[in-house]
Amino acid sequence: MKPKLIVIALSMLVLSGCWDERDSALKLDYIDEHWIVGHYSLNQKATADVGTVLEACTGDLTTTLEGELTVHDTIVVSRPPFTNAGDDFMYKAVTYVEGDQLYAVCRDMVSPNLQAEVVPSFPEQVVTSQPVDRAPVVLPVSASAKKAFLEADVLQDHPFKLEPFGDAVFAFSQALYGEIEIAIDGWPTLFPLHMFEPASVGIGDIQMMFASSETESLPYILMRYGDGSVSSQPLEVTFDAEMAAPRFESLEIERLPIDTGALMPDVSYPVFALHYEKDGKSETSEMTFTYREGTFSTEEDRDLRQQFADEQLGNQSASPSVYVHKRPFNFDETLGYPDVLKAAGTDFNELIEAIELAEPVKRGGETGEYRLLTIVDGLKGQQFAVSFKQRSKKRDVYITDLLSEQTFKLTSTGAETFFSYFPQVRK
Repeated sequence: MKPKLIVIALSMLVLSGCWDERDSALKLDYIDEHWIVGHYSLNQKATADVGTVLEACTGDLTTTLEGELTVHDTIVVSRPPFTNAGDDFMYKAVTYVEGDQLYAVCRDMVSPNLQAEVVPSFPEQVVTSQPVDRAPVVLPVSASAKKAFLEADVLQDHPFKLEPFGDAVFAFSQALYGEIEIAIDGWPTLFPLHMFEPASVGIGDIQMMFASSETESLPYILMRYGDGSVSSQPLEVTFDAEMAAPRFESLEIERLPIDTGALMPDVSYPVFALHYEKDGKSETSEMTFTYREGTFSTEEDRDLRQQFADEQLGNQSASPSVYVHKRPFNFDETLGYPDVLKAAGTDFNELIEAIELAEPVKRGGETGEYRLLTIVDGLKGQQFAVSFKQRSKKRDVYITDLLSEQTFKLTSTGAETFFSYFPQVRK
């Protein structure tokens, strides 16, 4: 190679290296102050790192948790909407479960199923522990539990008078993941009796009792939880989509014995007999309980659902949201127009590119009415201070990363792009 060509080649390599090392203005990351972090069961804030929680279940997933299981704390992160339009709300809960390995079990806004991932360790804030069975175990019902049902406020305060069946009671322990399905003569009710998740293990054992509303001719299920609270819901079954749910006149409910401890998955156990009048004749129906074990998402499930969310629910997933605003976002007061402006349009690629190609400078311009710029892209984002400098024929735009305090100047084309998305700021 000739000496002149060598010099040119070396120069190009140096220039290329300098370009690669140039700091980009766009550095999306988890913004701690955008997220509320708390313990699910301890009713207190958590100090766990936001990024650690949000990164859970984003790697290799597992569909099986091996060994005897102990459920530890659940840490919940939520991002309230920035504006009164309700955009950008996000939620994720991570429960830490110990078996033969350490697991993070995640609930997010995209997947209807839980996701699980093997992790090397738990955050330091994870301190509680409680063993849990994989399937619910049938438990004896104490006299004090029956008395608590009979004295529950819901029996006195219900809009329809409820008559409790003192012997129609049932109790079961928490399970790791799944639900108990009720069926009458093989026809399931509209909703399961109870849904299990690792995060809810801390509420303890559950008791249930039946009551009857003569006004509605419907049985009601009373559920009593570990904290002593009692809920009620009518038990309705639809045998035909075109028919109303059946009614039970002169209802009596009989508890049937169960010769088992744990409810094995997908086995229907007769638990109650319903005796009632229909068309002047005595009828009996059998009520069964069936435990359905929960299914963990596979990596393919996760990726397909995320793709669907990006394509169909993409207002907050498919493309970033970009705001300019007068005051910082805060949890106590959502911002509204005109204090916050969202970038006009639905395609923000040009605006994001204008920010990414901004060049580092030593100082910014003068602060205007809208002094802050925030990008939100999925779970991540970035915050800038924005300033301007008026020239004879154009207006320069500067952005200063609030984390690194580094200032960048948008190119002339980038500034025009910025004002095309925020025409109000040009005025």
